[in-house]
Amino acid sequence: MEKVPQVQALLKQFPWGRIEKDGTFAEPLVRALHNVLGAEGFGYWSTPGGSNPHLKHASDPPRPARAPRVDDAKGFEHGYMLLSNQVLTDETGWKLERRLIPRLVFELGTEPELASKADIVDWDSWYKWRNLPKESPAALLLHYPLTVYQLLVNVLHVTGPKRNSATSRQALHVHYIGAEVELNMLPLFSELALLLPYTDIRMTLFGVAVHSLVNKAKKNSIAMKAKQNQPVYTYTSPASCGASTLSIFLYGDHENWDPQHPFIRYIYNKPDAVVGLNAGLINYPAWESVILYCHMYNESFAVTEYAEQSAEQQRDSFPLIIDHILPQARLNYHGSEIHNLTRPRAYPIAFNPFQCPGQRGIGQTRLPNVPNGITIRVVGNDQQEMVHSISAGLSTPASDLSELLQKSAQLSM
Repeated sequence: MEKVPQVQALLKQFPWGRIEKDGTFAEPLVRALHNVLGAEGFGYWSTPGGSNPHLKHASDPPRPARAPRVDDAKGFEHGYMLLSNQVLTDETGWKLERRLIPRLVFELGTEPELASKADIVDWDSWYKWRNLPKESPAALLLHYPLTVYQLLVNVLHVTGPKRNSATSRQALHVHYIGAEVELNMLPLFSELALLLPYTDIRMTLFGVAVHSLVNKAKKNSIAMKAKQNQPVYTYTSPASCGASTLSIFLYGDHENWDPQHPFIRYIYNKPDAVVGLNAGLINYPAWESVILYCHMYNESFAVTEYAEQSAEQQRDSFPLIIDHILPQARLNYHGSEIHNLTRPRAYPIAFNPFQCPGQRGIGQTRLPNVPNGITIRVVGNDQQEMVHSISAGLSTPASDLSELLQKSAQLSM
C-alpha cells in the first residue's frame, strides 16, 4: 500500500487529475471533456474501448467467471490509419487546442532545449522541458514512449541523453514486443528522438495486432511499406536537439517474437534492447520463448506491469518458466548459454515515474494498478547482473507455476 500515495500524487499534479471516492481515475471523462473519446476518427486517441486491456487471442488465459466485461468496438483494428495513405499531423493526431499539443514540427526558436542540458526524470520535468501547461492531457498517451525511454535509459542503461555527441552518434535497435494501441500513435514515439540527442533509433514492432495489420495492407497504404522492409514512420529531430532519427518498422511475418525465426537470428536485426509494455509475462505463453532466449544470450530485456504485486509474482516465476520451456526448446546449448540460464539474477522492480496518471477502474483491488506502473529488468548487462547478484537478496522461487499464473491473471485484468 506504500505506493498508493505516490500514484495519487502523480495524478494530482494535473488540473484534470481527479481521484474518485473509490480511489480510481475516470480517464474516459477527461478524454470526453477534450472531445477525444472514441474509436475510429479520433487520431492518436483512437481506442476500441471495452474492458479487455489487450486483444483477445486463442492463447489468452480465461477470465474469472465473475469478472464484468464490456466488449470492444466491433471491427476496430489497431493501426487502422496505417491501412490508408493518410499521414497525421500534430493537429489531426492530437485533436487538442494548439497550446496543449507537444509539437513535433517546430517553428524556428520554439524547439525544446537540448535534452543533455536538461534533467528529465518525471512528468513535471518533462512538461517544463516541453513548455507545456499541465492542463494538457498529453501524459495520457505519452506514457508509452516515455516509458520506453525510462526502460532504455534508467532500467537497461543501453543509452542516455548525455551519452552521445555530434562526433560520436549511437545506432540503437529496439525490439518492441506486443504492440497494440501503440499502432494508433506511432508519431508519438518521436519523443525518443528529442530525448536522446545524436542517436539513430531503429524500432521494430512485433505482436498479434502488428501481424494482423501488415497482412491486411493494400497497395499504396502506409502499412504496405512493412511488406517491402521499409519503415512505416520516420522522424528527424531539429539540429538544435541533436538531429536524432527514428525509424519504425513492423514485423508482419509472424504473430510472435520467436528466436527460431530467421529475422530474429539475422545479425543485422540483433536488438540492443527488447521491451514490452504492460506485458503480463506469465499470462501469455508467447512470452516464454522471449524469456528463455534473452536469458540464454544475455539480451537486455525489460518490461512494465500494471501492479507491483504482479511484477513480484512474475519475478518469482522466471526460474520456473525456464525449467518448463527448456525441454521443449530443442536448442543446442553451449557452456556460456547454460551459464546464462543458471546464473543468479535479481530482477529489480521499480516505480515508473512516467506511468499513466491514475488508478485503473478495477473493482476487485484497491492496490495501485496503473498502465506502465512498474518496471522490471528481466535481463541486464553483465555488470548490472554481477552487482545485483552480490548486493541484492535474491528471492526464492515459488514452487507452483499454476498458482502464480492465477494470481497474476487477477491483477492484470
